[in-house]
Amino acid sequence: MASELDLYIQNQRNLVREYCGKIIALHNGEVQGVFASKVEALAEMKKKFSPGEFLIIKCMPGDEEYTRRYRSRVLCGATTI
Repeated sequence: MASELDLYIQNQRNLVREYCGKIIALHNGEVQGVFASKVEALAEMKKKFSPGEFLIIKCMPGDEEYTRRYRSRVLCGATTI
């Protein structure tokens, strides 16, 4: 079974057309609401569903909302003895 994030990614292009820049909540691959903030979305979704059954995300093109990138000055593979 696909996760809510997988369903968001599969349908991202269509969702962005309709909800670009807005906070949306998804359950079973369907938009359950559009909210002013993630805090508001969480409060409303907790009334309807159990934690882990929904996704709250700012609907934007690209992967910035669901990908975190970390940078380090450490060189990989470099060893000293």
